[in-house]
Amino acid sequence: MGIRMTQVVGLKLEAETWLDANGIQVPTSFCPHCNGVLSTGLQSEVYGHCPGMFDDGPALRTYQLKDGKTVREVEQCSPWSSGPVIFLCLEDENGVRMFEWSELEIKLHM
Repeated sequence: MGIRMTQVVGLKLEAETWLDANGIQVPTSFCPHCNGVLSTGLQSEVYGHCPGMFDDGPALRTYQLKDGKTVREVEQCSPWSSGPVIFLCLEDENGVRMFEWSELEIKLHM
């Protein structure tokens, strides 16, 4: 018998790569000696979350883009396999979804 649990697949690699290229990067850590920037990350904030099976789903984030626009993570679908398998995609300010998982890609993850 399988363990019932929430499984988070998240965003496609293409979406993450696109965010890295188009999102605003902010410093996330600094050198303790010279205070120089050691690493950066995407400027984002949590706006909600997917409930998952036991309220254990992922946080959903909005991302600031270099062109002044924002995109947000949304739940594309959550097929069941001993619990929800959560697939995310991006959605722009007009509600247009980007980088959605294809049916074949979803089936390959199940």
